[in-house]
Amino acid sequence: MALKERPEVLEALCAGEISVDQGRALAVLDNAEVWLENLAFVSITELEREARKTIARELERRDDGVYLRTFHTNDERYLRGEFQLHPEDGAAVINAIDALVPSGVRLRNYDHAAARALVALAKGERCEPPTVVVSVEATDDVASLTSGGFVSPETAARLACDSRMQVGERTSRTIPQNLRRAVEVRDHGACVFPECGMTAYLEVHHIVPVAQNGPTVLSNLVLLCWNHHNLVHEHRWSLVGEAGPHIRWVRPDGTIFEPRVRVTLDTS
Repeated sequence: MALKERPEVLEALCAGEISVDQGRALAVLDNAEVWLENLAFVSITELEREARKTIARELERRDDGVYLRTFHTNDERYLRGEFQLHPEDGAAVINAIDALVPSGVRLRNYDHAAARALVALAKGERCEPPTVVVSVEATDDVASLTSGGFVSPETAARLACDSRMQVGERTSRTIPQNLRRAVEVRDHGACVFPECGMTAYLEVHHIVPVAQNGPTVLSNLVLLCWNHHNLVHEHRWSLVGEAGPHIRWVRPDGTIFEPRVRVTLDTS
């Protein structure tokens, strides 16, 4: 948000009552006037942290430009690339690569070893599912990742469904491979959202959440694509009925989602 939209912050900045760094943080915070009144009791570190959390919440409410781009060098000897991911997905990527980097690699050799680990990961080499370590404070409405970045509690709950997530000293359950295969067979290897049919980028969802002591058993698990897993956790949809392709979807307002019926007219 621009300073011109926060006249009280701009006025304090022009009067020399706050620093440029404080002004930059206050420009994005909600209730800036309240923060200004209590600025003497808040360190710049705390203020900037609150600003980052506000930005993280806003980015989760809109498409924030996740992408992967690759290109060859001019001599075509190498493939180069760059990507931008949500913090929780970035943490999973970093942890998965780190797990395949041989122990004892010197720091100066890490970049080369990490590149080799990325190739090994792409070729199907697997290790223990990476643990995404999350810090959640009782008064926070966002969670911080030890690898950097913030996610909402809803995103943290989604991570607990189909990946290993550690909150403090407690580590969430990991779905065994044989159980995951059973879910995939029952759900025909596709997302169970009506008419979705996605067979890639699938995750296993706990119908009764892990946070509510939902068991990791076949009758409490369904297969969802990233998009519809996000719909449940970040947009507060829910699932009711028997686990499987015919499970019913409930909108946030409590109404049952009914897929549209397609009618084909014979004009011959």
